[in-house]
Amino acid sequence: MAVFFSDTVFLRPLWLLVTALHEASHGLAVVMLGGEITSFRVNLDAGGWCGYRMEPSYLRELIVASAGYTGSLLIGGILLVLASATKKDRWVLAAFGLLLIYLSWLCLKNAGWFGTLFCAGTGLAFLGLARASLGQVHDFVLRTVALCCMLMAAWDVKDDLVDRTVEGSDGYVISKILHIPSLWVGVAWLVVSIALVALFLRWSAKVEKGI
Repeated sequence: MAVFFSDTVFLRPLWLLVTALHEASHGLAVVMLGGEITSFRVNLDAGGWCGYRMEPSYLRELIVASAGYTGSLLIGGILLVLASATKKDRWVLAAFGLLLIYLSWLCLKNAGWFGTLFCAGTGLAFLGLARASLGQVHDFVLRTVALCCMLMAAWDVKDDLVDRTVEGSDGYVISKILHIPSLWVGVAWLVVSIALVALFLRWSAKVEKGI
């Protein structure tokens, strides 16, 4: 439901959150491959950018380009499993809040004022929520964020590559590296995304039942 009504004023922050995680996933891949993040932005229109320096190679570029779509989905899946596996939801929310505050610092370094305010404000909100003794509220918030991250990441692939071709998108870059039509890339990533969502939902259910 959140995916279909994501342009409403109440759900727009979820798209912004997914964008921040998407760009952070690019950055993590860059750092793991020995590169350096040079710019990081989250924009009001739910677009974003992660600039970097890295030793050029087709494989490295492919990994970094692929990291955005899968990264936010994997983060959402891990959050969902953690919400099902532990009663320490407040600590997971606190860690998530600290991650967002770190992302706000990356935005600040590059004068991305909107991204700075959004990531810092959301991170502080999660930290404040984690401090309060709200029981099931923590679990509900964590599951909502997790499910939206997964579903919106899959929808992003469909919107960028299956419904249309967005030049400059990650899928477009992947298609150029592999020399195949962007539609093929989009269909492949959509299948992978749906499979991952199903896998995490099943894993979460098993963990919750203690199987």
